[in-house]
Amino acid sequence: MISVCIVTFNNERQIGACLASLPWGNPALEVWIEDNGSRDRTREVVERFAAGLRRGRVRIHRRWNASDRGYAAAMNRMLSASRGEWVCLLGPDTRVLDGSFERLVDFLRKNPAVGVAAPRLLDIRGETQPSCRRFPTVGDAFLEMTGLPRLFPRRFLPSWKMPEFDHASMASVDQPEATCLMLRRRVLDGVGLMDERFPLFFNDVDWCRRIRRHGWGIVFLPSAVVEHSRGASVRQAPVKKIWRSHQGFYRYFAKYRKSAWGKATNPVIGGMLAMTAVFRILFAMLHSRGRTGT
Repeated sequence: MISVCIVTFNNERQIGACLASLPWGNPALEVWIEDNGSRDRTREVVERFAAGLRRGRVRIHRRWNASDRGYAAAMNRMLSASRGEWVCLLGPDTRVLDGSFERLVDFLRKNPAVGVAAPRLLDIRGETQPSCRRFPTVGDAFLEMTGLPRLFPRRFLPSWKMPEFDHASMASVDQPEATCLMLRRRVLDGVGLMDERFPLFFNDVDWCRRIRRHGWGIVFLPSAVVEHSRGASVRQAPVKKIWRSHQGFYRYFAKYRKSAWGKATNPVIGGMLAMTAVFRILFAMLHSRGRTGT
């Protein structure tokens, strides 16, 4: 059985297409959706889709939260309740192309040392989205804090974002985006759930690091393809998302830099990340005002 787990938040424009793309003809499929306090018609779209499923098809398990409990907490609840031998974390702003789930599961069946398989992501124009990364270093963080990668993306690309990888070949990777991850139940049982100290960002980075530490391989499989409207969820509440992303970066280093030097310098890194977040938030607010003419 494949358990598909989706966290939604104001995704009324995307969730219908996402659900329609799932392989409903597969009897070994269960779908879990947990909504984090959507204020649009996301729940209505999901309920209408569920009501339209023919009798005998897998029921969509739904849970509606009154407020945003965080991605990690919502996902963990579904992971704990799901029953499939294969578990797929899927973003609500995706569309799974035909045969992709089957390719991911078949690859995992044939490669018992691999715990996680991730597909190639395409944007709405059909172009490949970079989705694989290395685990970040302090040097990567400092480069990000300079703002140079955003100002000159072709000249200053942090190595953790794997700028040399063309995403056209199968490869062992550290951390693919959690936009779509297929993993075996044994990984979940051995490694455990997501760390909820990372409510929105870096929970997947931390999780993949723990998966690798437990000896499991993580593989990017380009023959499996998922369309992704990148940013459809993240663009909402940008100020909050910017702060959470920098907060996640700091908590990641605080968790793994345990040497005396690391403990001594982590507060400095935290302060610089906070300062950079403030500048990014101010820029986002000014940019927003400029677009609205206020």
